[in-house]
Amino acid sequence: MVKRSLAIVSLVILALAVPVSMLAQQNSKAEKEIRDELEELRTAPMKDSAEGVQIVDKYYADELVRIPGFGAVFTKAEALEGYRAGKVKVESLDYSDVKIRVDGKMAVVTGIETGKGVQMGVPWTGTYRWSRVFVKRDGIWKNVLYQDTPLKQ
Repeated sequence: MVKRSLAIVSLVILALAVPVSMLAQQNSKAEKEIRDELEELRTAPMKDSAEGVQIVDKYYADELVRIPGFGAVFTKAEALEGYRAGKVKVESLDYSDVKIRVDGKMAVVTGIETGKGVQMGVPWTGTYRWSRVFVKRDGIWKNVLYQDTPLKQ
């Protein structure tokens, strides 16, 4: 009787542990995909216009809402036009304190960026806290919201 109870308890624990470990592996894979994508998006405005446009077009969702640190609101189409027209240029941009929270096909990512450049024709320099929301579609994490807030110096 004790052996049978022990076997049942062991099977229940094993059954519960497998989905948790599978979920952890899925989230780990998703986090790596998002980190890789963030690196491409971080460097996109430092590349030539055509390459930057290609990266932004691939990873920004059609319904993207982009709110830079100066408070304007831009769509994906406007962001792409800004890249094409040379209104988006970055001299330097570093990310730190990046945290990724994955929940199925949605992820919330936060971090801090420090850099210098031009965003939609507006010069900027400094440190900003940012947040992004991603949704996975057709195997790609699409950025649906990207917002910056300047940090007080």
